[in-house]
Amino acid sequence: MADAEMPHVEWSAGLPVPRPAADTGDGLDDGLPGTHRDWVTALGQVSGLLCTLREAEAPDGTVVLPAPLAHGVALRAWAAVARPVRSGGGATPVDLPPHALRLVGQAARVLGDRLCRARASGVDDLVTAVLHDEADVHGRDPEWLVAQVARVHGVLSAPDPVGARAVWHALDDAAPPAP
Repeated sequence: MADAEMPHVEWSAGLPVPRPAADTGDGLDDGLPGTHRDWVTALGQVSGLLCTLREAEAPDGTVVLPAPLAHGVALRAWAAVARPVRSGGGATPVDLPPHALRLVGQAARVLGDRLCRARASGVDDLVTAVLHDEADVHGRDPEWLVAQVARVHGVLSAPDPVGARAVWHALDDAAPPAP
């Protein structure tokens, strides 16, 4: 099934709401914790992973990834979420489509679930093979790469700047900064 042939999906009202740009951190804009370089790196890592997963699918439909990774759905959702963040204009509820943000969160859960199953069974599938390859590119463990997807989603859907900072610094190698 081609991308243009994907059915339209309606989403429920119980979606995470992106927080408005209000934090005065040193991030990509005044609303995001972390440095500009941190955000460019995180956006690139998630983009690279989702692009590689999309490329891993067979064009003839014989190899299809689990939803929402299948047919580039998560990749398109990621593009809709990353574009306003990358532009530096600030991430506001209007800029971040709630259904796209929800799909990014679902993608993080699916990636984590697949990795846990592979660790428990000792057998990798296509998703975990891609995770291992992409993690190697960044010199990290696959779990860290999955956490990076969840981290960006968590920051963008946090209800307030304090929660966003806590989520952002959860992956820091050093001790978190004082509030």
